[in-house]
Amino acid sequence: MRKNMKSLMVLALAVTSFGTLSGVAAATQYPGGGVWTYGASNGGAFSNYYHGSKYHSSTVVSRWTSKSSKAYAYAGQTSYAFIKTSFGEQAAFYYNYN
Repeated sequence: MRKNMKSLMVLALAVTSFGTLSGVAAATQYPGGGVWTYGASNGGAFSNYYHGSKYHSSTVVSRWTSKSSKAYAYAGQTSYAFIKTSFGEQAAFYYNYN
């Protein structure tokens, strides 16, 4: 199994500041032929990953509480992971595909 993971830490305090202006503070990358969007939105943190030809997953983990959400999706669908966060809370974001 080939595992590709990328971890990014976001300081929710900064993200929340941006989020109040637009409602969503997110980043988008295109790893492994997919589309990965992650960041802060609606009082929480999310990690969503789309891949057109491979089974895949996305994960978001709180750095404070270790609370996490992992979502899986088949090729051609998007995996959606979301956790509620507190003001200033940090989170780590991951994707994976096979």
